Amino acid sequence: MNFLKNFFFSVFSIFFICLIQISVFNYYIILDWYTSYIYIIFILTYSYHENRFVFLFLSFMIGWIIDHCMNSGGIHAFSTTLSAFFRLKFLQFFEGKNFLYKSDFSVYELPFIRKFFYIFSLIITHHFSLLILEILKLSCFNKIILLKTIFSSIFTTILCIIYFFLRKIKH
Repeated sequence: MNFLKNFFFSVFSIFFICLIQISVFNYYIILDWYTSYIYIIFILTYSYHENRFVFLFLSFMIGWIIDHCMNSGGIHAFSTTLSAFFRLKFLQFFEGKNFLYKSDFSVYELPFIRKFFYIFSLIITHHFSLLILEILKLSCFNKIILLKTIFSSIFTTILCIIYFFLRKIKH
């Protein structure tokens, strides 16, 4: 029963995050070039001890919904699934394997610098794969892809850090 409750809550969260991404952040372009992809917050905050297959499926679904609404051909689905796949590897790199043995581990417990590097590395993985596929879709390779990846990652990281600080204040 708890599995179904968590699953339906996750599906509700996905639709809510997709609604915010599609209606607000897709039109919020910084300097006519950089976009913040806030839907990655789902990947960052999903429970670390839930079923990995369900998590990968839900991450794919959030990307698929964004792709469907933006008509972007699957690049968001690939990037969110890739980020979800590497999430535990990044966390093991920054926290060690100790978190696997804690049943109540939360990313909110991490010290600020580890949390920052964990969030930024996951976001840069997502954005780099997303923007590489976006550029390759256009049939001409733009040399500014790395710059666009870094700045979009910085803006998304700032928004995610703000979210984590607001969430910490709430607790």
